[in-house]
Formats: sequence, C-alpha cells, structure tokens
Amino acid sequence: MAEKNKEDVDRKALQKIRRHFQSLHQERLERIQKELPPHQQNFIRLLSLLFHINHPMLPGYVNSTTPAGLSDFTPSKDQLRIAKSISRSFSYQQRALRSYLIHGIYLMGSMGSIAHTDKSDFDIWLIHDPQLDTEQQNALSTKANLLETWADELGLEVHFFVMDVESFRRGDRATISHESSGTTQQRLLLEEFYRTGILIAGRYPLWWLVPPEHESNYRDYANRLIKKRFVNDYDCLDFGGLEKISVEEFFSAARWQLFKGVESPYKAVLKILLMEAYAREYPNIQWLCQEAKKAIYSGCKDLTELDPYVRLYLRVEQYLLERNEPDRLELARRCFYFKTEQLLSRNQDNQKGNWKAELLLSLATKWGWGQVEFASLDSKDNWKVDRVTEERNRLVQELSYSHRLLTNFAREHAQEHRVDPAELTLLGRKLYAALERRPGKIEHLNPGISNNMLEDQLSLQLVKRQNKNNIWFLYRGEITELNQDTISPLKSSTSLVELLTWCHINQITSRDTQFRLYPDSCPIVSADIRALLDALRTFCPHDQQPQVPLTALANVPYMVSCSLFVNVGQDPLAHLVKQGKLLTSSRCNPLSFGAMHVSLLCNLEQLITTSWGELLVIKHNGKAGLLESICQYLELALQAPPGMPLPIVNARGFSSNNANSIAQRIEQVYRDVYRNFSQSGNGLDSRYTLQIEDNYYLIQRNEEKFTWFEMDSIQALLEELGQPLTRYRPTAVDSQTLINNPIPAILQHNQPERIQLFFYPAKGYTNLYILDEQGALFSQRIYGADEQHLLVQQQRFFEQHLNRRDLLSAIGDLHPSEPVKYYRLSKNSDGQWLLTDRHPPIGEIPFNYLELRLLSDNTDLTKGHYSLVCRNKEFSALEYGDELYTAVAEQVQSWRTGDKSYPLYLTGVELSGATANLSNRTIEMLHLKKRLETQLNQALTKLNNHSPSLSA
Repeated sequence: MAEKNKEDVDRKALQKIRRHFQSLHQERLERIQKELPPHQQNFIRLLSLLFHINHPMLPGYVNSTTPAGLSDFTPSKDQLRIAKSISRSFSYQQRALRSYLIHGIYLMGSMGSIAHTDKSDFDIWLIHDPQLDTEQQNALSTKANLLETWADELGLEVHFFVMDVESFRRGDRATISHESSGTTQQRLLLEEFYRTGILIAGRYPLWWLVPPEHESNYRDYANRLIKKRFVNDYDCLDFGGLEKISVEEFFSAARWQLFKGVESPYKAVLKILLMEAYAREYPNIQWLCQEAKKAIYSGCKDLTELDPYVRLYLRVEQYLLERNEPDRLELARRCFYFKTEQLLSRNQDNQKGNWKAELLLSLATKWGWGQVEFASLDSKDNWKVDRVTEERNRLVQELSYSHRLLTNFAREHAQEHRVDPAELTLLGRKLYAALERRPGKIEHLNPGISNNMLEDQLSLQLVKRQNKNNIWFLYRGEITELNQDTISPLKSSTSLVELLTWCHINQITSRDTQFRLYPDSCPIVSADIRALLDALRTFCPHDQQPQVPLTALANVPYMVSCSLFVNVGQDPLAHLVKQGKLLTSSRCNPLSFGAMHVSLLCNLEQLITTSWGELLVIKHNGKAGLLESICQYLELALQAPPGMPLPIVNARGFSSNNANSIAQRIEQVYRDVYRNFSQSGNGLDSRYTLQIEDNYYLIQRNEEKFTWFEMDSIQALLEELGQPLTRYRPTAVDSQTLINNPIPAILQHNQPERIQLFFYPAKGYTNLYILDEQGALFSQRIYGADEQHLLVQQQRFFEQHLNRRDLLSAIGDLHPSEPVKYYRLSKNSDGQWLLTDRHPPIGEIPFNYLELRLLSDNTDLTKGHYSLVCRNKEFSALEYGDELYTAVAEQVQSWRTGDKSYPLYLTGVELSGATANLSNRTIEMLHLKKRLETQLNQALTKLNNHSPSLSA
C-alpha cells in the first residue's frame, strides 16, 4: 500500500488490503472445515447465526433478551439449511436491527495451521458492545457456556472468551482468559491474536489497515484513519498496537510459558525459544505478526508461506543458528515435528495431497532428516523408560537453561522497570519442585513424551554392603550372573519403596509385570512386591495426581499426605523365633510388645506428597528412625496454612503375622502426634511423650525445629517434665504410654496460668503431683501424711508464694494470681483415673501453728547465706553448718505433743537481693522446698528411729 502524499491515504489501497486479509482468513477457515467431520463442521458454520439471533430451538438459547445481532452479517443459505436440520420448526425472518450488540467472532490459536491436530481446542473471542450491562454480559456468557457444552457433545473442545475491545485495551485480563497467567500479558496476547486469529464474522481488526512502516506510531495512524473517515469505526475493531511492551509484561509471558513447560514441554519449548529471540531484540522487537503483515502487504497469498507456526519455527531456527546452538535447534525441530502429529515414516505415496505432510517433509529434508529419524520419532508413543529418560533430561536441561536466560533478562532491566521478585521466586519454586533432583525425590519422567512405558519384565537385585546400607538395583528384563555387570540398571536406591514408587508413578509397571528377584537369599519375595505395588495403587492412584496451583507455590511446602510402609523385608520376631523366645503376653503394644517389651518396628519408609506436588521417599530404621520420621512429618505437616485439613496418613505393614497391628499402631501415633501439635490441639509449644520398649521419648519443638530425646526410666521422665519452663508448654502422653500411671490424666488436665495440685493416697504414703503455671510437673512422695494435714500445709506454702509473687510483680501487671486447684486421684473399676475436687479446710489452723520458712539470697543454697526460721526462731547455716537440719528437727520435735512422726513441711520461701524476682518460678520453689523437706524429714526420721524417709 502507498500513500498519495504524507497527508492522504489511498482509499482503494485500503479496500484492496482489507479484501486480501479477508480472503486469506476465509481460506484458512475452509482448511479448518475440511479437516473436521461433517457434524463438527456444522458447529463452525452455524456459529455466526447463533449469535445473530435468539431462537429457542437452536443450541445455546438462554432467553429472547440475550444480546444478539452480529455486525456486517447476513446468514447464508447453507447456514439456514443447517439450522433447519437441527430444528424443523426453525424459520429465519430477516429484520432490520437498531443495533448490533455482537461486534465480532474470532478463532485464534493453531487452527488452520500446520500445528492443527485432532486434539487442538478452539479458542474463540466473542466481542460484544462495550455498553452491555452486567446482566446482559452474564446472559451472553451463559449462552457461550451452553455452546461449549454443545461443542463437547460434538467432540470439540471449545473455549469462549467474552469481552469488549475497550476492556481489552484497558488490560482487564480476567475478561479474556479462563486460565490465569499472573501479570497481564495484553500485548503479547494481542501479538498472538494478530498472528493466528481468524475472523469468522463481524468487524475486522483496524490493525490490518495500518501499514508495517507505521507500526511504531500505530495510535496516531489509526486515529487519522478514523478521524478522516478513511474507515468507518462501525466496520472495524481497534484492539490497539504493539508499539510498547513493558519488561513486566514480557517477563510474565515468558515465565508463564516456562510454567506450562513443566507439564507439557513439547508444547511450550518453541514458545519459550521465541520469547528468548524476542528478549534478545528487546525493546525493538520484530514481532512475527508484523513480519507476516509485511508479506501480505507485499502481495503474498500463499497460506503455507504465511503459516503462523512455520514462521514461529523459522524465527526460532534463525535465533539458534545465530547463537550456534545445534543441540537446542535439534530439540526445537523435534518439538515442531511432534506438534504437527504427522508421521513421515509412513508410505509417502499415501501422503500426497496432505499439505501438512508435504510441507513438513520439505522442512525435514532441509534438516537432513530421513527414514531413520522419522521411524524413531514416529515411535515416540511407545518409547520405553531409557529413551524417555534421555528425552526428559534434554527437556529439563532446556527449561533450566531458558530459566537462567529469563532471570538474567529480568535482572538486567530491573533497574529501569519494576520486575516483581515474587514472580522470579514462584518460577524458581515451580522448576525446583518439578525438575530438581535430590535423594528420595520421585522424578516424573514422562511429561507427555510416551503413551506406553510399560515393561513386561523387570529384575531387582539386592547388593549387601559392609556398612549394612544395602542397595537395590532395578533392571529391564531378566538379568543373570553373567550379564549383571554389563547391563546398566534403570535406577538404584537403598529404598525398595522408592524404586517401586518410581516405577508406579511413571507407569512402568502394571499388574501383569513380572519381577525377578536376585539373589536367591533375597529377603523379599514376589508376593511382597505385589503387596507393595497394591499399596501404591491405593495410596497414589494414577488418576489422582495432585494439581499444583500457582498460589500453592507462594507458601512454603507442606505435607498433603503421608503413606507409611512398615517393616519392608524384615520380620521383627524372626531372630527371637530362631532363639526359641516366642513372645506370649497380654501386652500387645507393638512398640513395647510382650513380656520382653520389644519394639516390633524394624524399618519405616515414608512416601510424602507435598503441596508443591513433590513425591518424597525417606527411609528410617529402628526406634530412632521412627522418632526422626515423626519429627520430619511434623515439620512438613504443620507448615500448612490455617484451615487446611489433617494430612492423609495411611500405613501398611509387611513381612510378619503382626504386620497389620504394627502398621495401625504407627498410623495412630502419627495422627495423635499431629493432633497434639496442631492449632486445634495443644499447639506448637506443646510436648509429646511416647514409650518405645522400656524407654520414654519426649518430642518437642525447639528453635523452629522438632526434636526428640530419650529417658531410660519413669523417674528420668519425671525429672525432665519437672524442669522449669519459660512459657506455657502443655505435655500430652501417647495413649499406650504410662497406662497404669496417673501422669497422663494429670497432664491432660493442665491449664495455663494456674497451679494445680493432685494427690493419690496409697498405703503408708501419698504421691503428690503439682502442675505449675507453665506446665512443668513436680512430683514428690510423702510418707505418713493424712489428707487434711497435707492440704493445709500445701495451701500455706502456696498462699505465701503467690502473695509474695503478686507483691513483686511488675507495676503494669496488677492482675492477681489464679487460686490453686486441688484434686484427689482415684481409680474406677475399669482402671481409669478419676479426679475429684478437694478444698483445704478453712478456719482450722490453730494460732500457734508451726511456721517454717526459708530465708535466702539465692535459690542455690550452696552459693549463699540462708537460714530456717521456725516460730520466729532463726537457725542460720553459718551457725549450725552440717547440723542445721538436725537442730531444726530437734526443735520441732520438742514442740510437738502426741504423734511426733508426721512429716515436716516448709511453709514459705523468702528470697532477697538479685534472686528475688525468681520467686515467681513456682517449679523452682517446689524443687527447693522438696530438697529442704527431704533433709529435714531425714533428720526427723533418725530422731524417731523410722526406716522410711517422711518425704522423697
């Protein structure tokens, strides 16, 4: 097209170029229809009429007021015939419409190009009048949805994008996409539209009439065409130009292609490479649509030469040749070949008349490809694991390389433009989760490469190492002693579950796959393999692979499910049976089983699914392994955002008669531990106690990490639970731990900011337990005390302790301490522990009641001066030395009448100096009190010649 002069435009040239574009679009539309069966052709042919009118007997009808009327459209006889074939009662009455609310219908994407296949979907832009109100837009969207359903019934996948030109130019991304791609990509989407879009009916794009040399000032030129009436704005649609594109938009588009490339690399690699080629030219990009426009303006009428996907490939080829990257170019050619779905290895005489095959063959011949390459590529659907692995690695390498180039591009322009670092992070996480290799992670080998990787026969070989870290090797087919050193394994691992999960996830095995196991002494048999694969089919069905939305990558990964495989290849009782030590006992806890209290857990393998879509297999051995696995489970499971459901936990046992009960026990522990540490339970600051064999284990979270440590007796456990805490930390006890002990019932009754006292009278003594405000547990055995005397003495101590603490509290903290609660422990007929409220007697303390107080300037009595004050008589450690406790006991004994053997209690502790502020630590005061009382009562016992100490 040429201008008459700088101020004028050739109207005839405008009409000519418009007719040229329309002719090319009509040819592409005819190509599409020829490739469709007749019933699907009817959908394309009838589409314009369906949006021009509302007829109750035609597909997509909503109501008579749904926006209708298509600009510049009159139905053809063929369209009316098709409508009549659908509904015999249909009749078309031509009417002059006051307004046309549908401005255009466009088909975009691969349709009509060499990349169009039977699997291609139809993306249709439905452009409506910008003045439609919300109700009208909703009705039009409903009609589009109904037509999508009709298309699905015809075997077509159709997506309508309902929008108006004004909203598009504003960048209202939500109105034009059913698949979010992050930051708006208006101009890149527009470039694809101009390059691939086909006008079905309605107004044509004004872009057609803007000459290539005026692309850089598109807006000014387009306004001049309309202002000077060279075109009528009722005849065209102005989607805008491609003069400017921001780094943010460009980066977002490239990033989105990389995201899609993880699941469908063949579809995305060419577009990613195109993004690279564009990035090299940024900001003066030579768009493919502009290149095609130049050809059209030069008179090109050859659809093959103008094919948008051929032009895309040729631009990528040029880019990679200039960079001298032959391996990447070879991959791009494979991607292009697979995209066309042409099979050139077939008899080429039968391909005559197939324009796609002829075009592809001409390109492949230039590449130097022949029947060998065609046969290899055409068998892709049946590539086996070794060939798929090779191709997958090449695709991963390409995506990772493109990611680095894209990241460098973003950083290069970050100072000039705002590139959201969060998008870089999301992309990095997506690629890390999908592509990064690390021990125990299950790789998905087959992102749309092969349709059949099944193997009829596989071999597993167990090789024992001196360090007892045995290794499993997986081979295709059958191996022998003669060839096992010459054949490379498909995969190796210390975990059999990892190998089988890898086979299962990548669909290398089926129920018909035969396994050969080596050596003959292998602890695993074929039945075990079948049982493991059955469990995997239950835990990880192929049709329920997790879909990972982008929003999930914005958070740290957390556990979605955890499958546990218990005792794979190891019978926990085998060595005892050999020794003739059969375990017969009513004690059925698998973690402390039988009279010998043995753990029946030999090994444990976790199969973890994360919110990032990762599959991880982690192997653990023995009781330490169980505790490590629980901590790992908690780390991942409790990372979940609030409101997420409990992670799915399933356990399956193997290799013994006790397999099911062992698995159920492990599963129960996992669930109980999670509930304890979850927000709906005791929370992250809590602790959990578990017994394995004769030892006790405490699980807790320290410094943002879950840890565990061991205690070899109940006494050691009590000492640990009695350590001072700086904040409230409740402790839960496993349901099969300390069954006959009152500690679980006591800890279950824990409350923050309140001291609680529990006592259990037994023959000759009383067991005393006290929970302080932070959840620390104090325990003491007291001999010879009745309930009333015990409660009075404890009440006196706590009154003095709480009063003093309140007096010394910070000025801003004037809230008085909660009163102490007292409970008596007892057992019912079912062996359950019961708690009964008790209240110390009021008003029964005599005037001359014995007060025994400690005065000290330090809680550590070995480091400072201290005295015991009894009825205002002071006994100083400086004066009495080692005889201090005997002197106090003798004095108390002299004041007593009647029974002089009942225990002696400390009724108060008064600290001075720098340690005064420590008086609010109840558990420390109780331990100090206990130490003094033990010394005093031992002295008292000697005086009365009693064998047991009165307090322990």
